[in-house]
Amino acid sequence: MLRITTIESTTKRGLLLEGQLTEPWVAELDSHWERMRRAAPQLKLAVDLRGVTRIDARGKAILVRMKREGAEFLASGIRTNHLLSSLDSEATSGD
Repeated sequence: MLRITTIESTTKRGLLLEGQLTEPWVAELDSHWERMRRAAPQLKLAVDLRGVTRIDARGKAILVRMKREGAEFLASGIRTNHLLSSLDSEATSGD
């Protein structure tokens, strides 16, 4: 299960994610992300991953796309921070 909460301020919009970033919930996150981007393209977008307990390959793929589209991430834990470090190179390489 993945819980997605939208957080808004005057300068930034974000998603708070809690649970597993795995199928079948990746599609739901994709939908939230697209709506958020279209609603306020001028605002910075942040994704809080501190409550995420598991990320599968599809979850990683959407995070790479979000990074390419300008997302900033908040994370805790060695594994999640390591994953985010690898996203930087994947997002810039276009793989």
